[in-house]
Amino acid sequence: MPSFVTRRAAAALRTLAVLAAAFVLTAGGSSAQAGKRSDTGHGLAPRVVHTGTGPTGYQVTFRYKDPDATSVKIKGEWYFANPYELSALTGDKDTTIETPGLLPAQWEPGDIPIGSPNSSAANWPVAAMTKDSRTGVWSYTVPLPSGVFNYGFYVDCSSSTQTGCTQVSDPGNPPWNTRNGKTTGSVQALSQVHVPSDPDFGTVDYGWQAPADGERGRLADVSYPTSSPIIPAGTNRLAVYTPPGYDAHRSKPYPTVYLFSGGDNETDWSTQGDVSNILDNLINTGQIQPMVVVMPNSLGETQDSSGYPAFDANVIDHVIPYVESHYHVSASPSQRAVGGQGFGGSIAMSLLFRHTDRFGSYGILSPGVIAPFTVPDASDITDAQVAAIKKVGVLVGGGWQEPSVTPSGVHGAGHSYHARVVSTLAEKGVGLTADFVNGGHEWFVWRQLIKDFLTRTALFPLVTG
Repeated sequence: MPSFVTRRAAAALRTLAVLAAAFVLTAGGSSAQAGKRSDTGHGLAPRVVHTGTGPTGYQVTFRYKDPDATSVKIKGEWYFANPYELSALTGDKDTTIETPGLLPAQWEPGDIPIGSPNSSAANWPVAAMTKDSRTGVWSYTVPLPSGVFNYGFYVDCSSSTQTGCTQVSDPGNPPWNTRNGKTTGSVQALSQVHVPSDPDFGTVDYGWQAPADGERGRLADVSYPTSSPIIPAGTNRLAVYTPPGYDAHRSKPYPTVYLFSGGDNETDWSTQGDVSNILDNLINTGQIQPMVVVMPNSLGETQDSSGYPAFDANVIDHVIPYVESHYHVSASPSQRAVGGQGFGGSIAMSLLFRHTDRFGSYGILSPGVIAPFTVPDASDITDAQVAAIKKVGVLVGGGWQEPSVTPSGVHGAGHSYHARVVSTLAEKGVGLTADFVNGGHEWFVWRQLIKDFLTRTALFPLVTG
């Protein structure tokens, strides 16, 4: 029996109290009004309070103003597990490690955020919020450990599984590309909150994910011309980060990192991935050099069974030329890096094998097994490909507990597949950095891995013996 069963029993009274409160709050729900969103929530950003009490030393109050709503629910990335209390640290190609879905009140030192059931789907708890009838503000308070947490709201959603309902971001804490109710570029349905660490309660210091105390870079959502078939035809989107003190006239052009998301839009890395805060902190502390980071929209390009020719062509023929003509960046491949997670990791791997000389370093994070491009068998990799790959930096990483079976039932995914990528390249004599951390297929893992990629592999010269 997995040891988390015993632990859940020890916390049973706390769990029942939480569930009982949720039951009272959800009683009497009404019919769903999918996509309903309040525009009256400005100034109601999450309130992060240092309590100095257990379990984490901090609590967060989330608020949403909608006097006319009959119910508001919040979904957030706060199921937890201790990886060393699971049945194993990782599964094989046919086995996904089960997770207990511990609630925040049950958090203990060593616990990490991980969905339950453990899946590539966003399996996180949904809780009912409490309405103040006097102000029309709905609220929910929860203790949280340190780090960044994604969350969103469901308004007047009667479905217990949120079927037919639309999740919306926090009007009081909107994504960076939404201002005064108007969005530039793609709509992001999630907001983020950062919680500091209280070492007295054993929480990890993730201060490098917090908004920087010093100078901050800038984000812009721009359109660029492409052969993409998305609407409007002939254009697609980029989110572009320019570093603190960006100088378009300095003598030395900036290096560039291109980051793809897991099959979603250009805002993912800069919102859910928290990458702009991570970059600000790493640059301000001298851990990495100032750089321009480009995050393309991973949607809208066609693909076929031979790989990602449309994605590859779009990056090479459209994205890179646009960036190099609009920003003061180097045109040298050694000063370009590319990376991505999930589907974006597969895009980076496709570029590694098909267009190796276009970038100097590659970050392949949790690549997907069900995409048309998967790692070739070692016997199918040519000597020319091996020689080219040996000239670039490569980091391959993921979460130890990533699920080995996809929601559609495909086996051999998750950590077992990521390990296969490492072993295949190693078999061909390719030097690389293998980087695995405790966690599932989620942003908790990828924030750590992007920090590692930026500080250990991206834009660094090769170490040769």
